[in-house]
Amino acid sequence: MAKLFHFGSNKLLVQLLLLVLIIVFFSFMSPYFLSFTNFMNVLNQMVEIGLIAIPMTMIIISGAMDLSVGSILAFSAVCMGLAYQGGLNIWLSVILGLAAGVLCGSVNGYLIARHRMQAIVVTIGMLVMLRGLVYVLNEGRPISGYPDAFYFLGQQSVFGIPFNALFLAAMFLIANFVMKRTRFGTYVYGIGNNEEAVRYSGISVVRIRFILFMLSGLFSALAGVFLVSRLASAEATSGTNIELDVITATLIGGTHIFGGRGSLAGTFVGLLIIVFLRNGLNLMGVSVLYQAVILGVLLLFAVGKQKA
Repeated sequence: MAKLFHFGSNKLLVQLLLLVLIIVFFSFMSPYFLSFTNFMNVLNQMVEIGLIAIPMTMIIISGAMDLSVGSILAFSAVCMGLAYQGGLNIWLSVILGLAAGVLCGSVNGYLIARHRMQAIVVTIGMLVMLRGLVYVLNEGRPISGYPDAFYFLGQQSVFGIPFNALFLAAMFLIANFVMKRTRFGTYVYGIGNNEEAVRYSGISVVRIRFILFMLSGLFSALAGVFLVSRLASAEATSGTNIELDVITATLIGGTHIFGGRGSLAGTFVGLLIIVFLRNGLNLMGVSVLYQAVILGVLLLFAVGKQKA
């Protein structure tokens, strides 16, 4: 019992306590914070970061990192928008956008897994290349005018709860099951703890890493689809710097920067901390510049508590 309530040995408890403190603090600072409408807005706005955080958690647990997710989001969204503009059915356009994300993630995975290139270098290269390609493809102009059925994904609710938030919760539950109850999850943790030992055990590290980066591309594209549906526009600037929010939520959620440790439950709580903190600061009228400072300090504290 004493161990259960020892904060140093129960990170999730500490994260939940921090989340409760944030909610209590902002409930006193703003009369609108605890309103049902505000909570639904927060859930609606956390979806894109949350979707990308799922594979990002897995990748960081495996000892790598993907910095290209924001550019993949934008590239997939613009590919979908251009396909629809060109006369393709909206749902076929969505599939094309998802395929574009999978392709980008697969290129990352092939270079990192098969050729043993550094993940940071490869994904930064992909980040820069895709962001430039997005501006070339649509010349920086937003793509809008989608059919009403498409807006259900990002703008409609089911029993009063945003559909995209329900979708995100389902994805977290499925991914958490995969990481905790399947061999794939065991292999991911094993690679993060001792890649060579996993390789000598006859497990294909190349295949596992490739799948992880392919999933990252797919979920980044999914985030792009939901973002376009929510904002009714695909823009070249979509997803700019989203990778920083994703990594911050993941690390605050307790995933170890050096790999081998972490959980999707922790990432989900870390995501809630990020979005509620940002929402409360917005309601208080705090500048986005100061918000960045606060989040940076929080991230440094989370990483500083970790040991190699």
